[in-house]
Amino acid sequence: MRQNLLPPKTSGTVMVILPFIPNIMPTTLASAATVTRRSNVLFYSIALAIPLLLILAAELLLRQSSLYQRYPLTVPVATMPGYLQANPALINRYFATPELAPQVSPDTQYFLSDKPAGLQRIIFIGGSSAAGFPYGRWGAPAAMLQQRLKRLYPEQHIEVINLAMAAINSYTLLDISDEVIALKPDLVLVYAGHNEFLGVLGVGSAFAGEYSHGTKLLYLTLRKLALFQALQRLSAWLSAPPAFTAERTMMAQIARHTEIAKDSALFNAGINQFSANMRLLLSQYQTAGIPVLLSTIASNEADQPPFVSAKPAHPDPTIQQLQQALITEPHIASWHFQLAGLYRQQGDTQQALIHYQLAREHDLLRFRAPQAINATLARLSSDFKLPLVDGEAMLRQQSADSIIGKPLMLEHLHPNQLGYFWLAEAFLPAVQQQLGLNTTDNIVTPSQALADMPLTEVDLALAQFKVRQLTADYPFVSSRQPVNFAPSSNPFIALARERSNGLSWLEASQRLVTLYQQQGRISDAAKVAALLSDALPTESHMAFVAGQLYFDSQQFALAGYYQRKAVTSAPDNINYRLMLARTYYYQQQLARALTEVEHILRREPGHPVAQRQQQQLRQQLTAGD
Repeated sequence: MRQNLLPPKTSGTVMVILPFIPNIMPTTLASAATVTRRSNVLFYSIALAIPLLLILAAELLLRQSSLYQRYPLTVPVATMPGYLQANPALINRYFATPELAPQVSPDTQYFLSDKPAGLQRIIFIGGSSAAGFPYGRWGAPAAMLQQRLKRLYPEQHIEVINLAMAAINSYTLLDISDEVIALKPDLVLVYAGHNEFLGVLGVGSAFAGEYSHGTKLLYLTLRKLALFQALQRLSAWLSAPPAFTAERTMMAQIARHTEIAKDSALFNAGINQFSANMRLLLSQYQTAGIPVLLSTIASNEADQPPFVSAKPAHPDPTIQQLQQALITEPHIASWHFQLAGLYRQQGDTQQALIHYQLAREHDLLRFRAPQAINATLARLSSDFKLPLVDGEAMLRQQSADSIIGKPLMLEHLHPNQLGYFWLAEAFLPAVQQQLGLNTTDNIVTPSQALADMPLTEVDLALAQFKVRQLTADYPFVSSRQPVNFAPSSNPFIALARERSNGLSWLEASQRLVTLYQQQGRISDAAKVAALLSDALPTESHMAFVAGQLYFDSQQFALAGYYQRKAVTSAPDNINYRLMLARTYYYQQQLARALTEVEHILRREPGHPVAQRQQQQLRQQLTAGD
């Protein structure tokens, strides 16, 4: 029987039943797609977040371990709460492990972490010339400037902090700029530019010199990460990169490219990196509202032959022969140096200077900055509307024939004590202007300041030994030569020899104060006692001793300076106040002397000396009225 698939008949209208079809609207389709997309986004976000969270967790865990090292610019002084000093391990931040880094550091100097009201703080930055090599802290232009300001403005609180360090260049100056700003300086002084080629991260350096400018800037950022530091250590362990050794000088180990011709790609890269880094640095200081003083830099022109020349010197040449040879090969540094010497012998100092500078320009081993660095500094000064301190011009002014040589230079670019003094003098007028320091009645001429240079016979003898060590190795000689500090009956030389064998500066200086007193050199004893007080700012007794010795040598302004420092450190010490009152009396500052005496009498009303001085001072003040 065949099945009837038709609906049953009904009376009236025929109803047709259609199969059910779902009502799928466009909004429903869009919602489903949206849900799918959201699911995909969530899935991929979780997939991406998991490794990122693992990396973040690893970073945080590594930061809690000894593998992570920040190497900040400054560190607290363990024995002096509230004081900071430059980090002795600062150079390590640029190397995978401390063992790979050179043994250089900023000199130790203590200063308050919280800058007090009324203090004017100057920070000096740069390379080894700014650091004062080979004299250390007290021979640096910063210390010379501090000594000058102390004498000119003994009533004002001005400090000069030296954060310069050997082997560094504009990369480090840029890298530490935020930390310098955090110290709230009123002024930053910059003497730098020699190390752009062969300093750490320099374009010709054996240490990260092969990377591009952008890569090095990225490195300065990434090295702050614990994971990056861990990868650095692993890489160093696998590859065993070269490390500095104490047996050789840094100059002997740092040069990777020993021949960088003028206007070559590597030469231009060095100039360009200096300009770019300094622009970034100056922009940061400008944004922070901190004024900066740039200085041109100087080197030995007359007495440092080119380290590497494309051709050797001519045997017994004449001026005409050298002139002719340089027409066809103007890039031969040794010939320019010979020609300069011949011109100088004839008295033609203008031509001599031209060729001395060309000899330096074409020296293929770039341990001395070319003229393009000073040109860049001048351009930066103009672009950022900064005063330009012309340190090179000052040294030229103090040199015979305006040619800088051994009278002001120790070797290729480090000034001697006179050179550092005149560099500080070059900065002085601009510092006075920037800090609003008015001229005072306390006139101190440069010749008087020279006599008060903060260096002793011991410092000078030790510095000469360090220079002998430096110049007994590459690139000054072909093979390293042994250098010894011979024993001497001279007590100052003997003390310098002990310093070279590890005697601390503190112990040597204390012995030196006694030695000067025994010899009746009270002014020199006062100077060393003052340096000890500057080095140990919380030691009130040392400030008092310096004040007494300055009083005994009739240098009353400095006597008052250190006696006030002693009173500030120990305000309840009656002896300190009595001596300060005596100094004020000799300076004819009777009202100030009376204030100190009356302060004593408020604490000890029956103090006989204070009573006697009070009566005498009141009588003189009344008579004066």
